[in-house]
Amino acid sequence: MNSLIALCADAYWEQDAECRFTLIQCTSTRSGLGVDAIQSALGKAPWDIAGITHESATWKDWQDCFARRQPFRDAEWSWQGGTTGTCFLKLSGEPVFDDAGLFIGYRGVMHDATIEKQRETELRRFRTAIDVSGDPIVIVDRETMRFIDMNDTACKLTGYARDELLGMGPEDVLLADRQTIAADYDEMIAAGGIGRTTEGRARNRAGELFLFEIQRKAIRFEDRWIVISIGRDITRRKHAERAAVRLGQMYAAISGTNEVILHAQNPEELYQQVCEVAVRGGQIVNASILLPDTDAEWAKLVAVAGIGADTLRALHISFDENRPEGHGLVGTAFRSQKACVINDFLNDPRSGPWREAAGKEQAAAGAALPLVRKGQSVGVLLLYSRHRDAFDDEIVQLLERIAQDIVFTLDNFERETERQKAIDALRASEEKYRSILENMNDGYFEVDLQGNYAVVNDALCHMHRASKEDLLRQNYRDYTDAQGAASLYRVFNAVFRSGQPGELAEYRLLRQDGTTGIAQASTQLIADAGGQPVGFRGICRDITARYQAEEALRASEEKYRSILESIEEAYYEVDLTGTLLLCNDAFCRMFGYTMDEILGLNYSQYHKPEEVAYVFTNFNDVFRTGIPKKGIDWVLLHKNGATLLCEGSVQLIRNDKGEPVGFRGMLRDVTARREMEAALRASEERFRDLTELSSDWYWEQDNRYRFVQINGDVLAKTGMAAEDYLGKTLWELPFDHVSMEQWLEHQSQLAEGRPFYELVLKTQTTEAGPRYLSISGLPIRDGDGRLAGYRGTGKDITERKLAEERIRHLASHDILTGLPNRMMFNQMLSHQVQQARRYGRKFALMFIDLDHFKAVNDTSGHDAGDVLLKETAKRLSENVRASDFVARLAGDEFVVIIQEVGDPEQLSAIARKIVAAVRTPVMLAGRVHYVTASAGLCVFPDDGQDEDALLKHADAAMYAVKHSTKDDFRFYLPG
Repeated sequence: MNSLIALCADAYWEQDAECRFTLIQCTSTRSGLGVDAIQSALGKAPWDIAGITHESATWKDWQDCFARRQPFRDAEWSWQGGTTGTCFLKLSGEPVFDDAGLFIGYRGVMHDATIEKQRETELRRFRTAIDVSGDPIVIVDRETMRFIDMNDTACKLTGYARDELLGMGPEDVLLADRQTIAADYDEMIAAGGIGRTTEGRARNRAGELFLFEIQRKAIRFEDRWIVISIGRDITRRKHAERAAVRLGQMYAAISGTNEVILHAQNPEELYQQVCEVAVRGGQIVNASILLPDTDAEWAKLVAVAGIGADTLRALHISFDENRPEGHGLVGTAFRSQKACVINDFLNDPRSGPWREAAGKEQAAAGAALPLVRKGQSVGVLLLYSRHRDAFDDEIVQLLERIAQDIVFTLDNFERETERQKAIDALRASEEKYRSILENMNDGYFEVDLQGNYAVVNDALCHMHRASKEDLLRQNYRDYTDAQGAASLYRVFNAVFRSGQPGELAEYRLLRQDGTTGIAQASTQLIADAGGQPVGFRGICRDITARYQAEEALRASEEKYRSILESIEEAYYEVDLTGTLLLCNDAFCRMFGYTMDEILGLNYSQYHKPEEVAYVFTNFNDVFRTGIPKKGIDWVLLHKNGATLLCEGSVQLIRNDKGEPVGFRGMLRDVTARREMEAALRASEERFRDLTELSSDWYWEQDNRYRFVQINGDVLAKTGMAAEDYLGKTLWELPFDHVSMEQWLEHQSQLAEGRPFYELVLKTQTTEAGPRYLSISGLPIRDGDGRLAGYRGTGKDITERKLAEERIRHLASHDILTGLPNRMMFNQMLSHQVQQARRYGRKFALMFIDLDHFKAVNDTSGHDAGDVLLKETAKRLSENVRASDFVARLAGDEFVVIIQEVGDPEQLSAIARKIVAAVRTPVMLAGRVHYVTASAGLCVFPDDGQDEDALLKHADAAMYAVKHSTKDDFRFYLPG
C-alpha cells in the first residue's frame, strides 16, 4: 500500500473523530516536513497546530466540512516548520466509518507543492518584470518560429495587439527572412544558448522603419527550446552618432583652418590650403573657392581640392542672375550673402546645368558659403558631399565659421600690407625728423631715467656752449644749480608718475664756457614697445633774452598795464590767499562786474562751491612746484548766476628775492566751444561703438547701470520683453547660475569704466528651455570724461553653448553608466587636493571593486554584466551625499570622493551604507544574483599628499579586503 501511495502522494495521514492527527507517515523523500514538525502535529487538530495556515478557505469552512463528514481534494495549507522553512501542502481526505456505520475519523494523502508554488511565484515575478520593462521583450518558440509571449512595450513599438502578435513570427517584424533568423537561433542553441547582441532594422504595423539593438538568449524549457529577445530602439542614437561624426569632422576642418591661417603667406596659398583641409576629414569630397573675374564671363576657380577637380574646372559657373548658370549654389550665395544648401543635388531643379557632372562624380549634396568683406561679397566657398542631407543647420553654421575665418585672414593680409606701408612711411618720417631736429632753433634732447643725455641736436650744443661729445657725458645736475636740479627732478618725476607731458618754466643754465643763462624746458615720457618707461625727450629753449626783457617789462608798470588792457583774453593776479589784486577789462566783462566790484573778491566767490577744492589744488601745485600750469578747465560764476566754462593758466609770482607772493594767469571763455566738442564727441563715440559691435539687439544703461533703452527682437532671443529690462540692472534680472563673486567682478569692471565683451548669461524659458546670451558693452562718457552709462549689444548663443555642452559631456562621462569617467575623475581629484590644501580640509577617497562580477559575465552574459554595472552605478549615486562624487574608472572599478570628512566613524558609516547597497540581490536574465563589493579608503592628507598616492593607497586597502573576507571595507594602513 505504501508503495502505491508513494506514486501519487508524499505522505499518508489519519485523524480520529475529533479531527486530531493520529498518524502522519512520509512515503517519499520529496516531502519537506521534518520529524519534529510531524511529532508536534500528532494529537492536534489542524487549526490547533502552530505554523499551519489554510490557503484556500477559513478554518471555519474546514470545520463545517468535517462536521458534514464530506470528502475534500487538494486543500492548500502552508506549514512553517519544514526542513526547508515554509512548506506548501495539498491535502485530500475522506471520512472513515466502522462496521456499525459510526464515524471514527478521517484518512487521506498529502502532496508537497512547495516547488510548484515557488515556480508559480517566479513565473508571476517574471511576467511582472517583462511587463514593466521599458524595452520590448518577446519569446519565440524555435520549433514553430512563432511568438508565444511578449510585453506591452513590444506591442506598442510594433503597433500590433498581443493577440495579433501571437499569430505572427519574428520574420513578420524584422527585415530578415525566416531561414536567416532560424539559422541565427540554431547557432545560438548550438553554443549552449549563450546570449548575444546584434543590431538590425525592423518595420512596425504602419510600415515605418526603425533601428534596434536586440539581445537574445536561448533556454531549454521542458522539452523544447525558446528564444527570449530584448530589443531597444536605437534609431535616435544612431542618427546622433552619425551627426556627431559629421560634426567632429567639421570641427577638425575648423581646427585645420585655424592652422592654415597661422601659416598662410598670401590669399592664393590660403585658398588652396583651406580647400585641402576641408576634404581631409572625408565628410567633404570636393572643396573649391571661386572669385569674380571682371575680364571673363564666368566665375574664376582659384583653388580646388578633392575628387572631381578636373570636372569642376570644366564647368561654367556664374555670379550673374541673368544667366541660368547664375542661379545655382554659387550665384545664389554670392548675391544673397547667405549660405545656400542643396541636400538632394541630383533631384533639385536648381542644380540642372551641373546635374550630369554631379552624377558622374556621385555628388549628392552641396553647400556654398559667401565670403563677405566690408558688406560686399568677394567670393564663394563651394563644398560637395557624396551623402544626401549632409549639410544640416549645425554643419552649415560651422562652415560659415570657416568662411568667416577666411575673410578674417584676408583682412589680416590687407592690414599687413597697410602696416608695411606705415613702416615705410615711418622710416621716411624718421629721416625727416632727424633733418628737422638738426635744423631747428630750439634744443632737442633725450635722456635716460637717471637724467643722462642720450641724444642732443646742434642747437642744444650751442645753447650749452659745448661739443656734442662733451654734452653726451653730462647729467642734468652738471648744467644747473641745486635749485634748478631740484626743479628738473620734480618735473621729470611728475612726468614719470603720471605719464603726462610736463614743463619747467625756467631754470638757471650753467654753460661750459662759464657763462650763465635762463632756459625753459618741456618734456614727455619715452616708453618701449611693452609700455615700460625708458627715458624722457623734450625741447629746451634759451630764454635768457626773454627773461631780461621781462625784467625790463616789470620795471615799467604803465607799459605793462597798457599791454594787459590791449589783449582780449582775461588777465588776473591774486595773492597767496586767492584774493583778486589786479585784472584787465576783459576779466571784468567776462564776469559782468565793474573794476571796483570785482577787485578784492576771493576766488571762492566766483567759483561754484564744488569747484573750490579743485581750484585750490591747481594753485597749490603751482605754489609747491613753481611750475606753471596751462589749459586748465574751470567752471566759473557770472554775476547774474550763470556758469561759464573757461580755460586758464596759473603761474607763480615771485618778488625780487625769489619768494612766492601770488599768482597770475589768463582766462578764456570756452563755453560754446566745449559744448560743441562734447556733442561731437558723443556723436562720434556712439557711431564708433555701433560700428564696432554687431549682434542681435542694442541697449543703453544710465550711470547706475539700469537699462534705459532696448532695441531689437529681444523677446524672441531671450524670452523676456524689453519692458522686463527697463529700469533694472543685469544682476536684477532672472539669470541662472551666476554667483555673487561673478556679479561683484562685473560691477567692479563697470565702476572702473572698462569695456566688457561677451559676458555669457543663462536664462530659463518655460517653452524653449534654457537660453544663452552674450552681452558686450562700452562705457559712455560726458564731456568731462565722467562715466555717464553704458551702451552695447547682445546676441543669442544658445545653439553654440548647447553643442559645446554636449561635446564636453561625451568627453567626460562613461557611456554605459552615465557616471564621470577616468579623465573627469582625475580632474576632480586634482581640484579636490588643491582646495583641501588651500583651506586645510580633509576628504576621503574610496576605491570599490565588485566581487563575483566575472561569474555574472560567464553565466549570464556580458549584457547582464552591463545591466549589473548600471544598477551598481545607480546604487552608488543614491547612497552618497549630494556633495560627494562618484565615477567609474574601468570594468567593475568605481571610485567615490567623500567631501569634508569628519571623524572616522562618520566615514565608516558612509562606507558601510555603500557596501550594503551593493550587496542587495539583483535580478539579471531571470535569475537572482548576489554581488558584493570590496572597498578601500584613504584620507587626505593623512594617507597621501597627492593624487597618485591617494589612488595607490585606496587601491591597496581595497585589495586587502578582496584577498580576505570580501563584501567589506577597510582603511589604508601604512606598511
